[in-house]
Amino acid sequence: MSNEGLHITINVDSEAETQSLAARLAALCRAGDLIGLHGDLGAGKTAFARGFIQALCGRDMQVPSPSFTLVQPYEADGIEIIHADFYRLGDASEVEALGLLDTLAEAITLVEWPERGDGVLPQTDFDIYLHTAGQLTGRRIEIIANGDATRLTALQNDRRAGDIAAFLEQAGWETAQRRALAGDASTRRFERLTGNGHSAILMDWQKAPDGPPIYDGKSYSQMVHLAEAAPAYCRISRHLADIGLGVPEIIAADEAQGFVLLEDLGDMSLDRLPPENRAPVYFEAVETLLHLHNQDAPDFLPLYDGSVQAIEAALFCDWYLPYIGHHPDAKARGAFMDIWQALGETLISAARPVLVLRDFHSVNLMWREERQARYRLGLIDVQDALAGHPAYDLMSLLQDARIDVTPEQAASSLRHYTGRRFGSDANTADSAAFETACAIAATQRNLKIAGIFVRLAQRDAKPGYLAHLPRILTYLQQGLTNPALADMTDWLHRHAAGAQTLNPNTDVTGD
Repeated sequence: MSNEGLHITINVDSEAETQSLAARLAALCRAGDLIGLHGDLGAGKTAFARGFIQALCGRDMQVPSPSFTLVQPYEADGIEIIHADFYRLGDASEVEALGLLDTLAEAITLVEWPERGDGVLPQTDFDIYLHTAGQLTGRRIEIIANGDATRLTALQNDRRAGDIAAFLEQAGWETAQRRALAGDASTRRFERLTGNGHSAILMDWQKAPDGPPIYDGKSYSQMVHLAEAAPAYCRISRHLADIGLGVPEIIAADEAQGFVLLEDLGDMSLDRLPPENRAPVYFEAVETLLHLHNQDAPDFLPLYDGSVQAIEAALFCDWYLPYIGHHPDAKARGAFMDIWQALGETLISAARPVLVLRDFHSVNLMWREERQARYRLGLIDVQDALAGHPAYDLMSLLQDARIDVTPEQAASSLRHYTGRRFGSDANTADSAAFETACAIAATQRNLKIAGIFVRLAQRDAKPGYLAHLPRILTYLQQGLTNPALADMTDWLHRHAAGAQTLNPNTDVTGD
């Protein structure tokens, strides 16, 4: 099933499935609805109408084709239901002679071949298109809502629920208790399943429509290589498991439909641990990164290059700066993008690209005390990985967007990483270059996050993210002291001065 605005498409394999879909639509209809049924001869229009009418009038109701009577009335709970067939009409004006126009406001009316009443029949509330051409089995059914889309959304969700139930039955979890889990900033939905002393996590993630094109006809998610559906998660998760990292086991998956049943890693993410108990997690997190960075990035990952980093960082211009009253013009925005294009290219060429998770931070790091060594750290939210500089994920960890990392912990973890990677001599050229890379990667990430958090608050009605902005601004102040960021500092002075842009004490909670 796909959803494109006021339109959904569903594949059915039998007449029974056609009638089941019609019954679900019937449950959402009300007096005054006009429904057009389109399709070639034998496409299943009457079968759809039969399922619709029997859902309201009872399974024993006989629903013949009205091809010869043209109009067949029914009644259910005081509401008239009209089933009409315009195939034999000689002219659209004959619709008036059928008496339908007088009953439309009070009845639920289904019309086969409604196009033969064009110009006389009013706008339909729903149009149903039944296609058999190109289908190996069954048929493809399109449903278009010409107005109120909420009922179409409800129909889609109902169909999704049935698909999930079938998936769980096939996986052997059909009797499990299900409880919705709080989601993240994405379109994925999660449930915890429990039963027979076991638990698992159900991820429901089907591809959503892309956002508007922003560059070269591509959406933001396409430009920055965000994963768009379950197959991307499964691919990178299997790779991480193969190289010995603690991702959840994939118990079962229907990647085409977007259902993945995962091992339950529990609830003890790093941000939920008391600060005094976090040191072991940071130790294993650094060990995990060291292990990951000893591997070559898989060749299926796109590069985290200058163009990607520039588009991500531009969220700061597009969302955060307008939020505090600055509106860079196209020339200034272009200069901003040029700065980050160059910095990003410098970063990607400075070291052998490794797998970069892009979300290696507290809410995605699950602590499992009972495991051994780095397997004590479980990794979730891994689907947006790219091939980039190893500094990025380390700075995601040490400049966490959601929790405070003490200066002592950050310094200790950085020494742990650089000591193991470059040796104990902190003055080596490699170590110095890595510190510069850390400043670039951290600044780019924090510019991006400042924009994302404002976007989540303003566009997606999730104002809670704004509480983290002072922390992000503090990180930005720290990163911009590095000489490698001189052009970025100059840009801010020229295009965003006078509004305490990077003052972490500024009121950023909005009106």
